[in-house]
Amino acid sequence: MIQSLKSQFLESKDSLGYNTAIDAIRKEQYPQLKDSIYLDHAGATLPAQHLLQRFSADLYSNLYANPHSKSPSSQATSARVDSARRKILEHFKASIHGEWDVIFTANATAGIKLVGEAFPWTRRSSSATASMANETRPASKLMILQEAHTSLVGLRGLAQDAEGCFEIETISKNQLEQRLLSAQAKVHCSPPSSIKPHHPSPPPSPNASTSDLIGIPSSAMLEEPVYNLFAYPAQCNFGGRRFPLSWTSQIKNQLDTRTTKNLVLLDAASYAMTAELDLSDYSKSPDFIVVSFYKMFGFPTGLGAVIVKTELGPKLRKGYFGGGTVSAITSDEPWQVYRPSIHGRFEDGTLNFLDIVALDLAFDSIREIYGSYSNISPHVTALHRLMYKSMKGLKHYNGAPLCDIYVDGEDQDEKIMESQLVGDPEAYGPILNFNLKRSNGKWIGYGDVDRLAGMKNIHVRTGGFCNPGSMQRWLNLSADEVKKNLEAGHVCWDDTDILNGKPTGSVRVSLGAMSTVDEVLNFISFLEEYFIDYSDPDAAALSEDLIGETVDIEDSTASTPVEVDSVIIYPIKSCRGYKVPRGKSWPIAPHGLLYDREWMLVDDVTGGALTQKRYPRMCMIRAEIHLEQNLMVVEHDQDVNGADSNRNKNRIYISLDDMPAESAKRPSTVCGDCTAVLHYTSPEINEWFSKFLDKPCHLARQPVISQNPVTHPSSADKALPQPTPGPSRFVKSHLNAPEGAPILLSNESPFLLIADKSVERVRDWVDEQDQGQGAVRRLANLSEDLDKKLRHEFTSDSFRANFVTKGQQLGFEEDHWVRIQIGQQVFDVNSRSLPSVPYGDDRPIDRYEEYGRIFGPFEEPQECKGK
Repeated sequence: MIQSLKSQFLESKDSLGYNTAIDAIRKEQYPQLKDSIYLDHAGATLPAQHLLQRFSADLYSNLYANPHSKSPSSQATSARVDSARRKILEHFKASIHGEWDVIFTANATAGIKLVGEAFPWTRRSSSATASMANETRPASKLMILQEAHTSLVGLRGLAQDAEGCFEIETISKNQLEQRLLSAQAKVHCSPPSSIKPHHPSPPPSPNASTSDLIGIPSSAMLEEPVYNLFAYPAQCNFGGRRFPLSWTSQIKNQLDTRTTKNLVLLDAASYAMTAELDLSDYSKSPDFIVVSFYKMFGFPTGLGAVIVKTELGPKLRKGYFGGGTVSAITSDEPWQVYRPSIHGRFEDGTLNFLDIVALDLAFDSIREIYGSYSNISPHVTALHRLMYKSMKGLKHYNGAPLCDIYVDGEDQDEKIMESQLVGDPEAYGPILNFNLKRSNGKWIGYGDVDRLAGMKNIHVRTGGFCNPGSMQRWLNLSADEVKKNLEAGHVCWDDTDILNGKPTGSVRVSLGAMSTVDEVLNFISFLEEYFIDYSDPDAAALSEDLIGETVDIEDSTASTPVEVDSVIIYPIKSCRGYKVPRGKSWPIAPHGLLYDREWMLVDDVTGGALTQKRYPRMCMIRAEIHLEQNLMVVEHDQDVNGADSNRNKNRIYISLDDMPAESAKRPSTVCGDCTAVLHYTSPEINEWFSKFLDKPCHLARQPVISQNPVTHPSSADKALPQPTPGPSRFVKSHLNAPEGAPILLSNESPFLLIADKSVERVRDWVDEQDQGQGAVRRLANLSEDLDKKLRHEFTSDSFRANFVTKGQQLGFEEDHWVRIQIGQQVFDVNSRSLPSVPYGDDRPIDRYEEYGRIFGPFEEPQECKGK
């Protein structure tokens, strides 16, 4: 199907501009993309192998040193830095003859901060003794476009200091354009003599020496205008909307007066990712442009720049000064003279000169791979159009759209929309931001999309994207709602994706030079497979099972008694479980079954939890808990070469009392949460796991809150160890649970249940659907031998359930249970088919009515009553 759609696309006019050589380029230059679907180029595009190899070879072949010297190695560095500055100006079509300068910064954010700190703000004095002239003189104004990145919004943090304050205004695109139209009408009605040029003679620098001021009349200094700053993005990083570059000249021509002048700061970080910014018309170009080079080339990652008009040099203020920025300085007097060039004055300290060498090579590398940077824009535009059309075409069974795409003009005629906005690189860059909806209109949380995408090795970005204006606009969130969401516990980057019936964030996909039509179509296929409702999901009376039968679901309380067949705990997250011996009691604590998912394996490089989805050999690691000996015995079935070996060599013993020291506590990522875990430092333990998985990793343990688990009165078990207090992972506040309810390395459903009859029905479905053709095997990408083996081993153990029940007549009855009782313990059930809970988006959730109590153990078998 995907190949057919790909052929249709390549044969249509929509593919105009698509780089048909991209498959070969991707295979040769981007090996890191093998088996991945990468749709987060707006976050960071990817470095080409060609660039990395040339950079390494360059460092091996040349001697570079700190450029603040006259040595040969320093001069070699200075030459490469000058070359990089020149290539930046050439790339952006800016003159290299002195009209522009390039200030290197750590990133685009650092460049914005530099402009804000150096800008010649006129502040309204807060002093009661201020002169009348100062009181009557207007203050500067900072005007920020609503769709600005947080880094631009952060300029308002400079609004007030000891000298006073300046004004701040957040303005929408429509408001700005209306203001420009009104101002233009006034200009046309004014006498020609009243129209003044928008740039006066440069005033003296606030830090200029006395000699610099000779010859400047005092009247000129007194008539110095007030400078305003308008800051906006060339491309919104939230949804890809591009804003007119003509705003610069319009603002200056329409809004400048004799006493007030406007300067423009353009955030080009997102725009320059796939498009060329043309600064050849000096008079119509912004005054400051900030860029981030990893957005363009993937590497280097610690480098950005401010491209600035040199005529502004005398206006810019310098406060702090670092090494290399002064021509002369005294230590015992507050006297210093700055270097004459703008970049020499503002590049404090030693430059990131090796990254600048990489940047110098990056411009050449991208040209050699793609022919010209200008070839990137039509390529991503073609893919952007395909993705938009495909997502718009995704419908549920009842015709309701799956995707709510955040694009201007969605209410216009569809053909106008496609031709004038999404299909037009002047209007939109290669970004789509959206949320998904069920067929009944209810939101699908972005966290669900993110987690499922991760399972399929699809890389997207979710959340608010550091763009508060766009987030509030498109998600219809007022400032009060944002504040209330924080009070409810929602912060940036968490997985609280829906609150009070509204999304708190969204999903973003973005394309880059190395994106392909296959990636787009595979992503569309992913959305179809996991999120399209092909029938009414709210129909609870009838249930169509996996082999096509439609049956009535009866109340299990009236059927044959259901029993707990086995109880299983999974001490190490994502590894094989330990089946509690029949008749043996096991404690239940506030977080779940004792020792269930209390350990995990942590990636040495990323600090994230290893999962069986990425490292299937984890299913061969099993941990048994021996309460009597206070031991966890961990073993695996094979040696690292895959052959059976001595069992003792494949086993390791870990004391349950062995809690790593607090000094070994490190942050780690689990199920999207950042949590603190204690790392084992024993080489024997960590090497055992690393060797078997062929992956450098550490065993870690989640500290548990004090719980005092209760033993069965008739149990002869020894007293259980008391875990060290201090977990950092809790039930999300938007769920109906007591504040501070702890969870370990599982999620908010700490007890998982499956019925043996349901497993049998799934096994039947596999056999029925396969029909000897290997369809299921191909779908799962399994070898034929492994496929046959798995059919025999397809049991309840495959689903990592804590409770396995037997006695159901039909299978899947548990999907309709609201509450179950095992022995004397009652559990609420989290199931999609449950009646709605009156909270948030009305999704069924665990209610935790008994959460926080410590329950005694139960013995198997126990009757399981469901209702």
